[in-house]
Amino acid sequence: MKQLYFVLALLFAGTLSAESLRGFLVTKDDLRLTGYVNQINYVVTGLEIEFTNDFGDRYYIYPNLVKGFGFTKDGQTFRYVSRYYDGRWYFLEILQRDKRMEFFQIPDGDDNWVNDRLLSLITEPISRYWLAIRGQALFPVHRVGFKRKLREYLQPTAPELAQKIGSKGYRYKNIHEIVAAYEESFKRSKRRL
Repeated sequence: MKQLYFVLALLFAGTLSAESLRGFLVTKDDLRLTGYVNQINYVVTGLEIEFTNDFGDRYYIYPNLVKGFGFTKDGQTFRYVSRYYDGRWYFLEILQRDKRMEFFQIPDGDDNWVNDRLLSLITEPISRYWLAIRGQALFPVHRVGFKRKLREYLQPTAPELAQKIGSKGYRYKNIHEIVAAYEESFKRSKRRL
């Protein structure tokens, strides 16, 4: 019982210290609600955000209830979308959104608006990066098995790039460059025609 009180005290202290960031929610029927994003929380069932609307009402929103949300901090805009994968809903930060591929990142504790204290209770490891080629399913980019799995994922649409995965400059740490190379490969093939 003492552990439960300790966890609740930590959560309460975390919500008191979090700053509210001016932002918005996008509902399932494309309505945009303005207010403040107080914090992104990891809970046992996944992720939730604490959102206060312009009237001062506080809500805890799960990814399956909205299309996404966004906020601005220090002049930089952060946008998150709701995505379903393997029986769970996630809020994923949009890192890059092009014509053919979307590149996402899961919120992590490096940002002060993310409370990841309960992340250790989630038994399955959550991938940090995610890809979505238009018309294909969401793909978690895991460090283990990166070369084989990403090659299989890219093979149908970008076979030349798929062959380079795992070589120097095309490893897990270069995932940002791989996404840029994916879009660039289509620009080059367009010019040849």
